[in-house]
Amino acid sequence: MDELFYNLFTQAPGTDSGTQVALFAVSALLSCIAMVVLARRNDLGWWAQILAVFAGPLVIALQFEASMLLYAVPALLAAAFGLWRFSRFDNSGRFGRKVIQRGFGIKPLLAGVLLVVVFTALRMGRMLTSGFIFTDGTASLWISFAAESALVVALIGIACGYRWAWLASTVSAIVYVALLFDTNPALALLGVTVFQALAGIYGWFAWRNVPSERSIKADETKNAKYPPSPYTA
Repeated sequence: MDELFYNLFTQAPGTDSGTQVALFAVSALLSCIAMVVLARRNDLGWWAQILAVFAGPLVIALQFEASMLLYAVPALLAAAFGLWRFSRFDNSGRFGRKVIQRGFGIKPLLAGVLLVVVFTALRMGRMLTSGFIFTDGTASLWISFAAESALVVALIGIACGYRWAWLASTVSAIVYVALLFDTNPALALLGVTVFQALAGIYGWFAWRNVPSERSIKADETKNAKYPPSPYTA
């Protein structure tokens, strides 16, 4: 089973691997829908991402590879975190949120890189503990797993209000598409991954008018009123 995921990227899929490719494609499509909805700052996007984890990583873990639960459960918790984090913003319409944009910082960037490393290790599962991932010819796996993990971490950044997280999701999708062209796998994953890249670009532009913490604080300071003078009483 350690070579199962490797076969998805190196040869025509068999019965089991073909089913897994289809599940990953459905999961990627739901993630794409989630990104488009989240670009509109809508809570329903997080429900779509929760379904994406259920449809792909979780089902695959339960049916084919139990070690993938190490990745599926944190990915599901990341989507749940996004739903909770958006709930802290004020309502805007039926399911919308008045998201406050947070500025770019080194600390959140380093935290994001660390999370990508952690999620990538979890995505490898038994391939990491058995040492298979360190054998020759597995570079494509490293890149693909890192790209998948970067998308999950980017969604966490979006949940926290970081606009630059949209660029991270776009870059991860582009890298994944380039890898698919290089390794020539089933094309089921290619189309939805392209849509993920487009969704990331759309989200980046859709969030350009989202108010930032700095602008809100500046407006509060500007509109602050002086206390009444005791001499005018």
